[in-house]
Order: sequence, then C-alpha cells, then structure tokens
Amino acid sequence: MKILAKNGFLLGALAAFVFLSCDRRSDEEKWEGQIRAFFYEYKDDSQSYVPLRYQKIDLAFLADQAPIQKALLVLQDTTRQRVKQLHLANLSDKVESISTFTQPFPIDQVDDYLKLRAAAEGQLRRKNNRPSESYQLALTEEESALKDLEHLLSQFNLSIYSIDFNNRPVIYFHEYRINGDDKSAVFELDRENNSVISFRELI
Repeated sequence: MKILAKNGFLLGALAAFVFLSCDRRSDEEKWEGQIRAFFYEYKDDSQSYVPLRYQKIDLAFLADQAPIQKALLVLQDTTRQRVKQLHLANLSDKVESISTFTQPFPIDQVDDYLKLRAAAEGQLRRKNNRPSESYQLALTEEESALKDLEHLLSQFNLSIYSIDFNNRPVIYFHEYRINGDDKSAVFELDRENNSVISFRELI
C-alpha cells in the first residue's frame, strides 16, 4: 500500500512538473519575448532598452493605415473610370471581372487587381481608343498610388505583388526606447520556433 501511494505521489509530481514546464504562453507572447531577447542579446546599449509597443503586421493592421486606404480609394475610383472606357469601346463583355474593384477591396487583392488592370488596358489599346484627358489623369494618379503602396508596404517587408500572411514569417512592428530616444523597427520571426529571422530599424 505504501509502495502504491509512493508511486502515485511520484506520478503526480511528474505530471505537475511536465504541466508547469510546458510553455503555455500565447503565440503573441512568445514572439514578443523573442523580440525582447534579441535586444538583450545583440544590442550593446540594451540596458537602456524599454519596449513601448508591439503590433503584429496583418490585414487588420494594414487596413488601419490611412495612407494605404487613401491609395486604395484611388485604385477604386480609377476602376470606375476604366469600366466606363470599356463600355465606350464596346467591350462591355470584359467588364464583369474588373468591376469588383469599383467597390472597397482589401490590400491583399491588389495583385489580382494588377492582372485585371493590365488585361483591360491591353484590350483598350487594341481598340485604338484615344483616352480622354480625364482618364489619362486618372491613370497617372493610379500609377502614383501604386508607387505609394509599394513604398508603404516595403517598410514592412511586403510588396503589392504578393501579400500572404499565412505562409510566410510573422512580421512585427515594434516601438521602443533606447538611451532616451524613441525608435521603431520591423522584425520577421519564424512561425515554427519563434526565432528572429530579420531586424530592420526604421528611420
């Protein structure tokens, strides 16, 4: 009886040890912990490091960025004008696929937009339709908006040509203070082991 009790106690203690030793932190807590560890390990002035804010870069984060939404509105408006041009060129049968982008759309669909845009513009050119001045202006503004989007996304190691948050490293925007100076950086972290893959300080 004593042996059974002793064995039961040992099994209970072992189970408790295993339970306590498991890392029960959320993924976000693990990623943020790795970012902090990066500073303590690799920064000479880490003693003055003060973390201020962590933000995971995802579609929700990008949707909150006013410059990105402003650029998407330009693409949306240009699409409305492009649809009119297609109708005027008797290409109404080509309108259906691209007309989706006359409504608000998320930034991860810009690559699809670019493909349909290229096809529509090719069809208009083959019709030899001379675009109006207002449409030419819209195309110029569209190019500017696309450049702005690419620049904004490149700060977070992203591109308008491919935004895939499911099959690539986790990206974090981190604000912190070192030696009294407020700074920010972009981190890429491995999804499997949470380790830091890349670090880039934003200027």
